[in-house]
Amino acid sequence: MRKYTQPKYRWSAPFLIVIVLILLQSFSVGIIMLSQHGMGEKILLTHARDMMRRLADGAIYTTRHHLQGAENTARVTRGLIRKGILSPADIPSFEMYFLQILRYNPAFSGLSYGDREGRFLYVSRQHSINGQDEYLTKIIHFNDGRREVELLERDGQLTLQSRKPIQDDFDPRTRPWYAAFQHRKLFWTRPYIFYSSQEPGITVSIPIVDQDNHILGAFGVDIEIQSLSEFLAQRKISEHSFSFIVTRQGDLAAHSNMELIKKYDSMGHPQLVNIAELTYKPALHAVWERIRSLPVDQLSNGATMDFSSKGVHYLAMVHSFPGDSQWPWLMGVVAPEDDFVAIFRQERRRTLLQALVFSVCISLLIFFLIARFFGPMRRLLHHAHFDPLTNLYNRRAFFEQSEKKVAAGRAKGTPLSLAMIDIDDFKHFNDTYGHGVGDELLTAIAGRLRGALSERDIIARYGGEEFVLLLVDTKADQGREVCERLRRAVADTPIQTRAGLLRATVSIGLSPLDDAANLDQAIEWADQALLRAKEQGKNRVVVHGIQQS
Repeated sequence: MRKYTQPKYRWSAPFLIVIVLILLQSFSVGIIMLSQHGMGEKILLTHARDMMRRLADGAIYTTRHHLQGAENTARVTRGLIRKGILSPADIPSFEMYFLQILRYNPAFSGLSYGDREGRFLYVSRQHSINGQDEYLTKIIHFNDGRREVELLERDGQLTLQSRKPIQDDFDPRTRPWYAAFQHRKLFWTRPYIFYSSQEPGITVSIPIVDQDNHILGAFGVDIEIQSLSEFLAQRKISEHSFSFIVTRQGDLAAHSNMELIKKYDSMGHPQLVNIAELTYKPALHAVWERIRSLPVDQLSNGATMDFSSKGVHYLAMVHSFPGDSQWPWLMGVVAPEDDFVAIFRQERRRTLLQALVFSVCISLLIFFLIARFFGPMRRLLHHAHFDPLTNLYNRRAFFEQSEKKVAAGRAKGTPLSLAMIDIDDFKHFNDTYGHGVGDELLTAIAGRLRGALSERDIIARYGGEEFVLLLVDTKADQGREVCERLRRAVADTPIQTRAGLLRATVSIGLSPLDDAANLDQAIEWADQALLRAKEQGKNRVVVHGIQQS
């Protein structure tokens, strides 16, 4: 290596790197901030409009998905009755069919059937104070020409709690959903107040015919639109923004402020609100006046607009539901412009100085971390997410990854299943051959489980000799097949250890996530199924909610 005599400066490579990083970072931040001096507000407002469009598109998609399930249920029910599989005359069986639909479709609030003579069956979901769903059934039938009305109350397990006769003058043929019988076609109502819950909602109804194509009556599925308002309320894009879904006649179907969608008359009866009546909400009233002046094709493509009301400047995005939709509704998002740019206007100079200081500090920090801690950090990160013995995810990493998969799966409507896996008689191996052999068994079984799964599935060591598994895009019957494959992968081939060839088996409990409120509940159900597998003799797969000998 060449040496210089009496060097004036000692320039090391790390020192040069940090100087270059600081200069580049400061130069880049300075250029960006100076550019934003003239374009910052425009960028923020463009971003705000983009967020509005995404919120509108997402709300339309969610609403269509929310409502399409009800329409599919109506069509399936019509087909079952037409083929003679279901019969409205068999009230107990027909009621149980309604109950099962409500139990597994939380978006539905009620199911109804009425015929031309005034017979009626209605099953609705009731929310109790303990958070558990309960069910209320109303039956109108005729006995020797006498009209009789009964109310049945059931708990969350569908067990009958009470049955009592009542007196009322309710006639299902007067309700909006019965129009399907009159029009002889599938029919979506406009938003209206439900008779039983006194909450606003919509109903899809369909005429019911028998095997000879004679019209019997109408079947309807109720959806309380409060759930749409809750969806909008949870997705505000700024502090003072609001969003709404409205019919083309101006009836509010949903609003991020749920108190606005209904009013009460002088007798205390709830009524739906028309957006034109909300004159005390100047921004909402003003945007509705602008919407009414826009052509249909512009609403179909999504219209952005700026307007002022009471001295406040607003941004708005309005989008109609697609043309092939059953619901001629409009989705709107409105936010004050100051929600996005007021702070920018006030803090521009200070932000520039802070950005430059932070850029220098971050550059120094990044340099220090890369130079000194990059290697140890990688090892720490690995140990923070992976079990050191099996090299599978640990429990913490499993929950981090699975929560994302579950959220994505539920947003797309794809099924997921969860399994708990336990090595049978593992304590026996440890006690007989020592913990070293037990570790070898754990490592080998973990490798076989991972090798028998697809890349999209997530498996982790849950603790001790237990593993937890999330199966993506997998229904319960498919999950059972996967779990059987895993069970055979362990049981069919002995494992080579320092104590020789040893045979091991696993018991597996499986639970579909579709019915579970969250990941913890699915794990609890899978654990219960695993316990049943142990009790039934081990080396088997048991699915939660399915009885088997």
